[in-house]
Amino acid sequence: MVYINIPFNAFKEVEKRLKYRWWDKGRERSNRAAGMAAAGAIATRCIMKHDMIGYTGPPDDRVRAYVCLRCHAAASEVEIVDRGFTFQECPDWIMYEILDLDLQRQAHGNPKMFAVNGR
Repeated sequence: MVYINIPFNAFKEVEKRLKYRWWDKGRERSNRAAGMAAAGAIATRCIMKHDMIGYTGPPDDRVRAYVCLRCHAAASEVEIVDRGFTFQECPDWIMYEILDLDLQRQAHGNPKMFAVNGR
């Protein structure tokens, strides 16, 4: 009987095979993320298209608003009334338009808002 000793590192072989199978996925993901960031798609769109809407208002807050629980965008009563609808009878497409507008304001900053130091 002849015994042949071959050095075999199982961890190295597994890494080599995983790299052979999946090496391109990381590059594809990074390219997609860079493309989405350049297009502004991350900042101006809710990932789940505002499918979890909550209500906030009195007695907790002074202004009534609809809030997306995933992206934290808000459509306040003032903005809804400004577009000619009542808060209770606001169509979904108006609410989604206001929520998307609020996401754009969050991404690019609102020139009417400023930081207060507290001094």
